[in-house]
Amino acid sequence: MKNNINFNYFIRMYRTSKKANLVLPIELDEIIIGSMLGDLTAEKPSINSNTRLQFKQSLKNRLYIEHLYSLFQEFCGSKPLIMFKFDNRPNKYKEYSSIKFQTLSIPCFNKYRELFYNQEGIKYIPNNLKELLTERGLAYWFMDDGYKSVSGLYICTESYTMEDHQILINVLKNKFNLECNIHKTTNGNRIYILSSSKDKLLELVKPYLLKHFYYKFNI
Repeated sequence: MKNNINFNYFIRMYRTSKKANLVLPIELDEIIIGSMLGDLTAEKPSINSNTRLQFKQSLKNRLYIEHLYSLFQEFCGSKPLIMFKFDNRPNKYKEYSSIKFQTLSIPCFNKYRELFYNQEGIKYIPNNLKELLTERGLAYWFMDDGYKSVSGLYICTESYTMEDHQILINVLKNKFNLECNIHKTTNGNRIYILSSSKDKLLELVKPYLLKHFYYKFNI
């Protein structure tokens, strides 16, 4: 058994070191920037290690995770994993399913940890987001966290501070010409994109939007 453990460790380290000098193409950089605004996490397994990215979604979005894995496969050591978790709290009492994959811990991902996390490991919005977020990134952010309302569109941003929201709103308004504001919810705040900007947003993101998410625009 000990020999097997040592062998598996050697294989994992070999795979990681072999990919340590990989460089991200611009398209993947744009996708990561947009996804970091949503559900993507940048983790450091230890203080001195490099960063790995973890992509995770509800199992209903399996096609989305498989799409992302096809893009980042070269940077990964294993395929997406399906997980089941039972919540036995009285007000829940149901099973949840999710699917995730993570990249190897390699240097090319370190900048995203530095950009989007403070010293305490809390995610926040960088001040230079306007320079970083592209139309492609906007599409992946919306696929991650956007949903339709009666007339306009929402983006789930409850985990961010009001200062973070102001940065996000300014980028959406000044870079993408989208009319939006902040709506208070029971869990925090969400960005609301007015119905007058719904077609504009679709025009921006449709070249990168998976058909799996067309329903968010009533297509």
